[in-house]
Amino acid sequence: MKAAAAAEDVGWSSVHTLLFVAFSIGTTVEAYVYSLAYIATSWVYMPKVLLALLAVWPPLWLLIGGAVAGPLADRVGRKRTLYITLAIYAVGAAGLIFSYTYIAILVFVGLLLLASGGEYNTIMTATHELFPRRYRGRALFLELNFTNIGGSIAAILAILAISSVVAQRELLGITLLISIIVMYLIRLRLPESVMWLEAKGKAERAEEELKRYYGTNILQDSVVKPSKLPPVWFRILIGGVIGWAYTAGFSLIVLTLGPYFFPSLTDWLIFIFGIVAFLAGFIGLVADRFNRKPMLLFSALAVVVFGYLFIPTLNYWLKNTFIFWLLFVGVSVFINIYFLAEDTLKSEIWPTKRRGLYTAIVRVISLGGSIPVIFLAVNLPVLSYMWLGIGIFAAGLCAAVAWYIWGIETSKGQSVRIWDK
Repeated sequence: MKAAAAAEDVGWSSVHTLLFVAFSIGTTVEAYVYSLAYIATSWVYMPKVLLALLAVWPPLWLLIGGAVAGPLADRVGRKRTLYITLAIYAVGAAGLIFSYTYIAILVFVGLLLLASGGEYNTIMTATHELFPRRYRGRALFLELNFTNIGGSIAAILAILAISSVVAQRELLGITLLISIIVMYLIRLRLPESVMWLEAKGKAERAEEELKRYYGTNILQDSVVKPSKLPPVWFRILIGGVIGWAYTAGFSLIVLTLGPYFFPSLTDWLIFIFGIVAFLAGFIGLVADRFNRKPMLLFSALAVVVFGYLFIPTLNYWLKNTFIFWLLFVGVSVFINIYFLAEDTLKSEIWPTKRRGLYTAIVRVISLGGSIPVIFLAVNLPVLSYMWLGIGIFAAGLCAAVAWYIWGIETSKGQSVRIWDK
């Protein structure tokens, strides 16, 4: 793994800046597409049971996209997989502009979500392999943070075009097509993962990529691996639970709270969360200075504690929107820090040859597990709804405690290749 060692130990270069821009646009588009399904609930009339179907559409198709792209990225490479997801994006975006029926909306939003799930899974996988190890935690935290601004962009465009459903649909679709073109032009200049190439036995190609993109030669591997790693089953369990807690909890607190209880606030809930979370996400600038385990634990605890404040103040915030927004802003900060910590952890703790696959598995668990929760929540009164959200985040807290006790530290420049046998 000499070429991989060199790629992990180089300094920051223009290639890494380009990678960061490309992946940040990718995560922005992922959140933009995820939010589209909820914004589209206002485009055509639908009964509440169909509203619930559209509410679970995003996790369902993200799940399928990740399940397909994870093994695909391990087989054909990270770069090729990102080209495939871009092609699917283009078809979905073009179709969205001409979606005048409920069925068309489901089909083309589904295609966009399929591409988005595959894209996001591949970005998480590739970031750990393409960035220098002393910057990779910081890079992924900040890349993932752009998911927040993506939802806000979709929401503000919807708000600006609120006077016309057709204008909303066209504006959102055209903006997405422009983003796809930009991503394609940037990705023409990106390298393949040197780490993946070596893991697949393509040493010569790995050395070529190293010299072409990083301008350096191979180095002797100096990574010291821990004497004992947590077993794979434990990593899958922790990754699945912490991811499920975020996906299901975030969906309840931010995305379906509007369509289910406050339809007129749906766009604003997505917009405000995105802005607040994006600002809080700049904690990623110091992500490599703190240990990942206590950050995950603290953020999970903070979400549960702050989320609980919705319960005793229920009768107040149902009548006073200022109190509601105050609580909503506070919980948004901690939900995002938890999201950055859990998404980074659950994509880095795998061997290179199977990183795409295992990242997809834990995302399937988290996304798939959120679907019955969203269906259940549609029939709950608001108090039970909030208790459900708190209970879900409490499960994430339990998993964070388990990782704090039995997991290992992965930040502060730790090589991701410690997981390779």
